[in-house]
Amino acid sequence: MKIVRNLLLVIIALLLQTTLVEAISIHQIKPDVVIIVLVFISFYEGKITGTIFGFSAGWLQDIYAPEYLGLNALCKSLAGFFVGCTSGGVIEENIIAQGIILFFATFIHDVLYFLIYSWGDMHDYVWYIVRYGLPTALYTTAVGLILFALYVTRRKGRVIYAKRFIPR
Repeated sequence: MKIVRNLLLVIIALLLQTTLVEAISIHQIKPDVVIIVLVFISFYEGKITGTIFGFSAGWLQDIYAPEYLGLNALCKSLAGFFVGCTSGGVIEENIIAQGIILFFATFIHDVLYFLIYSWGDMHDYVWYIVRYGLPTALYTTAVGLILFALYVTRRKGRVIYAKRFIPR
C-alpha cells in the first residue's frame, strides 16, 4: 500500500512540477516539488526506497529532456539515498532538521546536476549554482517546510482525534 501511495505522490509531484510550479516561479526560480516528495518518501521509507523512487522520478523527468537522459535519474537517486541515510529518530519529528536536510538534498542535487550539465566549465558551473542552485534550494526548503508542517499537524490531529474515541 505504501508503494502505491509513494507512486501516486511522485506522479502528482511530476504533474505539479510541470504545471502549477510555473505559476509560482520567481525570476525563473521554482521550487522542486519532486525533491520535496522524494525527501518525504526517503524520510519515512529509508535509503533503498528513496533511491528507487529518486531514480524513477528522475528518469520520468529526463524523458522531457532526452539530450541529458539519465542526469535527473542519477542526481535524484543520490538525493534519495542521502536523505534515506538520515531517516529515523529525531529527524522525523524535528521540522528544523527536516528543513536542513531538504535544503542540502536540493543543493547537492543541483551541484551535481549543474556540474555535469556545464560539462566542467567552471564559469558556467559557478553561474548556475549562484543563479539557480542556491535560490532553488532556499525556495524548495520554504515550500517543503510548509508542506511538512501541514502533514505533521494533520497526522497529529488525526492521532488525537482517534484517541478521543477509543474506549479505555
